Amino acid sequence: MNIITFLLASAISFHGLTPADSRDGLANPERGWRFEIGVGRLAEDPVKFTHVTDQWPFPRFVKDGVTVSQAYCYLTQFADGPISDAKIAALEADFAKARKAGVKFLLRFAYEFSDEVSWRTKGAPTAERILAHIKQLTPVVRRNSDVIYCLQTGWVGLWGEFHSSTHGIEKNPAHVAAIVKATLDMLPPDRTTMMRRIVYKENVLKSLGAEGEVTATNAWTQVPTARIGFFNDGTLANWWDGATFTEEPYADGGNREYERVHREGLYTPVDGELFWTGQYSHPVFADGYRAIDRFSYQHYTTFSLVHGHSLLDPNTKPWTIDGWKVTPVTAEALKFFGIDYDPAYFEGVPYRTAYEFIRDHLGYRLAVKKVTLPDDVGQGGTVRLTLHNYGFAPPVNPRWLYLAVSDGARAEEWNTGFDCRKLMSGVDIEVETKIPAVKMKGAKLALWLPDAAKSLRYRPEYAIRLATQMPVEMVGGRLLHILSPLTK
Repeated sequence: MNIITFLLASAISFHGLTPADSRDGLANPERGWRFEIGVGRLAEDPVKFTHVTDQWPFPRFVKDGVTVSQAYCYLTQFADGPISDAKIAALEADFAKARKAGVKFLLRFAYEFSDEVSWRTKGAPTAERILAHIKQLTPVVRRNSDVIYCLQTGWVGLWGEFHSSTHGIEKNPAHVAAIVKATLDMLPPDRTTMMRRIVYKENVLKSLGAEGEVTATNAWTQVPTARIGFFNDGTLANWWDGATFTEEPYADGGNREYERVHREGLYTPVDGELFWTGQYSHPVFADGYRAIDRFSYQHYTTFSLVHGHSLLDPNTKPWTIDGWKVTPVTAEALKFFGIDYDPAYFEGVPYRTAYEFIRDHLGYRLAVKKVTLPDDVGQGGTVRLTLHNYGFAPPVNPRWLYLAVSDGARAEEWNTGFDCRKLMSGVDIEVETKIPAVKMKGAKLALWLPDAAKSLRYRPEYAIRLATQMPVEMVGGRLLHILSPLTK
């Protein structure tokens, strides 16, 4: 700002949330711990989902702020024909349930659940069948994309992980390219998918004639590389993350695929999970600090709360996540490792736990540090916000930052034109916008970060909650963070 503007403006600084405010997790959309459930389930489905101990754990984990579940839809019995109307109706019903509950799905379609011989005769689709099913499901996905945080490119092989398929689909570049392209086409243009390994993404981009990485230049565009993220179903399992990073130095800095996740995680979603029942999760690979370092470096958006956790894993013996609950994390240690944090997060306590820190920093953790206002903000003028993302990653999907004025009963709003996906981790971001003069008695200026979908816009469950000490008001379905009164 110039010196004249500065003299006519006033700045208000804000403080981050402290343990005294709450030790619970903020319930924020499209980030954080996530569950694993089955969706679109029918009684006759071959995959019974008996490996999952709770099909809808959201009410049990309110204090952890969980708003996402990986949602598997197994199409096993339709490997030789079209998907039934009953299956599609069951899937639609689960989308409606998610919408009513204020949560979203990390969706994956799959067929092959087991490598036993008996499964090979009843649940193994051809590439042509998969493409036909994608075409059949496209209208369903489009209708419900508001509650789909991300659609993983599953479809092929065991558990939809692109390996060990009966018909060897993953070994045919043309088939893989067709399936990935069809998956991208079934999504709205501004939504993304994920693939199980970076090398799978590299190979499919080569087949599509669209090689290249996601960068600040092409991020959030329609080029295929910008719409394909990464999921790691062997995170921290062992020295190579369960065959995820297969070249030396394996799951560590310097591995080509590992480093590409680091670079691209700034612009695309990253999800992961431990192995079930603590398999191979030795402390050398999965202790609390190593997990924090990994999630921060590779910009994880979501991570499974189910695997390796005695409260949700079928084996109830304490496992890795239970260990994170008793691992102390200090501000000094995070500073030593170069991991960003809000000093307020540790205010008044000697430490937080690794479980808490991971829970609160997966994906984004947004805070307002300062707002600079015109001397008489009620007459309009320039507003400048300083925001900081203390989380591991930016928001994944389009989300616009709004300013609003409210008298508590009604509100007016203005889109600043700022896309929250630009809120990169660890740096202060300045947002400047103009607001008009306001004729509303007793009004206050507020910040609002709603979901971009029209169906969810006025659902406060889907708006971002800031990690900042400031009043919050609900007005007409808006979750408003109060910045300042309009009059002094």
